[in-house]
Amino acid sequence: MFSYQLLDEHAGLLLIGDYSTLWLLRDILFDVEKRAPFLQDKDSFLALAYDARKAYEGKREILSAPEHSPELGIRYGVEILWPVLIVQARMLRVSLGYVDHSKRHQAITYALEAVIEDGLKADFGQNAPEIIEAWQRLDQQDASILDMLDGMAEEFNTWNAQQREKRLVKLLLPPWLRDDNE
Repeated sequence: MFSYQLLDEHAGLLLIGDYSTLWLLRDILFDVEKRAPFLQDKDSFLALAYDARKAYEGKREILSAPEHSPELGIRYGVEILWPVLIVQARMLRVSLGYVDHSKRHQAITYALEAVIEDGLKADFGQNAPEIIEAWQRLDQQDASILDMLDGMAEEFNTWNAQQREKRLVKLLLPPWLRDDNE
């Protein structure tokens, strides 16, 4: 199962999972990318798979089991910016509508979406419903958003905490709906 820790200044979250969960996420992402018609050759979609692999290989954050819950064992984490994680998770969900998939595909997608939703609520409070709504509106017509993801992440990185809190929702809108005057 996934868990998370929020990053400072509304930057994103540390996505945490055990070896098996992160391995399954990576496997599902590669499978979907290979078969979804609008995701082929979208390197930014596979960045999440790469990060998951690096995490379970121990090349990102390694979290020891808490003293009070040693049964949790070692967990691994990877820091991901909000716009990157939100867009990649949404494109995974949308892609499942175009490919045959199993309950494992659904399970890992729901688990990822649940941790994102919980993280958004914890990080953005009263602004979270609007962000979640914009996230849920992304669809395959917005798959070109993957081509813009690097630029979105760079722009997001230049903002301070207050700007991130206020502007994240607008970053998820199609370019023609954004009001850049705010």
